[in-house]
Amino acid sequence: MEGSIPRGFMKGASAPLRGALLGLVLEEPGGGGELTGRLQERFGEAWQVDRRDVYRLLDGLVREGLLECRQPEPAAAMIYHPTELTSAALSEWMAAAQAREPPRLAIEAKLAVATESDAPALRRALRRHEMECLALVQALPSIANEPGSAAALMRASAREAMLARLQAEIEWAQRTCRRIEQFAAAGR
Repeated sequence: MEGSIPRGFMKGASAPLRGALLGLVLEEPGGGGELTGRLQERFGEAWQVDRRDVYRLLDGLVREGLLECRQPEPAAAMIYHPTELTSAALSEWMAAAQAREPPRLAIEAKLAVATESDAPALRRALRRHEMECLALVQALPSIANEPGSAAALMRASAREAMLARLQAEIEWAQRTCRRIEQFAAAGR
């Protein structure tokens, strides 16, 4: 494993948080508590970031060789630093296709730690997300109008909720992609 990115390093439900941690450590090394605070600052209340989970994930990233942990002084907190693999692993994560559920969470995590060089991969991810949502809208079942049926009312309400969520996802992906493209076009 030394010298190469571990296979499957960003699989599973914790992948967005693991990728975000790599991005934060590349920006600036820090202790687990500090990194937890930076995550909370970036994601706000949208994500429930548990300090214990952050330490567990950091330890896993250290075991995989994607981060290293140093204690500057005997009584000081451990500080997580990037390794020679961190940047490549983060780039691979940025370019990777998203898991089926929940794709927006993964894209949000990428956006939170992205740099200008990640813009092309992010635009592709946003377009994929938009296309997947459009396909899901097309696949939504029609609901027969059964007046007076509680079951029909519930099915119709569920369909309306799914449709509203998918339409919001499509609009968010389009708007975010447009903003990234405008920024790039402005030459900033």
